[in-house]
Amino acid sequence: MRLEIIQIERIVEDPDQPRRALDDAGLVGLADSIRQHGVLNPITITPLSGVDGFRIVTGERRWRAAQKAGLLEIPALIREEVGDEAEKTAEQLVENLQREELTPLDKANAIKILKNTLGATNKEIGQRLGVSERTVGYLLDLLDLPESISEQVVSSPNRPADGNITEKHARFLRQLNDEPELQAQLAEKIKDEKLSSDDTGKLTKALRAHPDKREDIIARAIEELPTVLDISGDTDGPSPFSSGRAFAGLLERMLPTFEEVRISAISGNDLSAVEEAAQNVKTRVDRLLAEIRAARRVE
Repeated sequence: MRLEIIQIERIVEDPDQPRRALDDAGLVGLADSIRQHGVLNPITITPLSGVDGFRIVTGERRWRAAQKAGLLEIPALIREEVGDEAEKTAEQLVENLQREELTPLDKANAIKILKNTLGATNKEIGQRLGVSERTVGYLLDLLDLPESISEQVVSSPNRPADGNITEKHARFLRQLNDEPELQAQLAEKIKDEKLSSDDTGKLTKALRAHPDKREDIIARAIEELPTVLDISGDTDGPSPFSSGRAFAGLLERMLPTFEEVRISAISGNDLSAVEEAAQNVKTRVDRLLAEIRAARRVE
């Protein structure tokens, strides 16, 4: 490869680029940075056959931002041979995952292309992209959802959903694939009522377990679920703890388990699974603390 300064007008985007959408606000911010500092990281291009031009291999976002910034030229690494389609797709996807956030659906589509082209397993794809096998599976599961829902899914790691449909919500919605109308109603409820993924899980479980009460379940607030289903407590039934002291004792006994965890000893492919489990625990603990504080205010 060789580094050259190339006229922007001689470069075209790759029609097979995994990313389908670019964030306009992000492009404006990058363009402002380029005006001040220039393009710090060269894009990668390959010569077009029979034309005096180049096709982008990686760096389309930088190329578009440079145009917005008014640049006429851009630094580029020229690669004479990109290799086969699998290698090109892999390189583009890896760069996007590391530098420029794809939507979950774009990730899923790109991973599917890569998997089919390479004939690779989820584990092999995960190793190549630096994510867990489970993460690859979760993303591919999005392709089982109706596109009207899957295209709304956003990544929201370690942040409240705030009315968005996240990848965790999507896992529960997928359980209703055989009932698209009910699935669409639950998707709207997630957005309208800003349901957490945990609440969505409870609702999905209730909807599947009580088909005769689905209309009432969808219509009511999550807090009213026990009344709708004629049970005490949540959808999992009454609490197994006879007293608050018993529950407090259980929590105390859990603490040494957390102290024994050594993150440095966990392999990279398993870190995502541990992070997800820890986030689920945190969400439940935060909710428990909120309920305790609310109960104290009532007293």
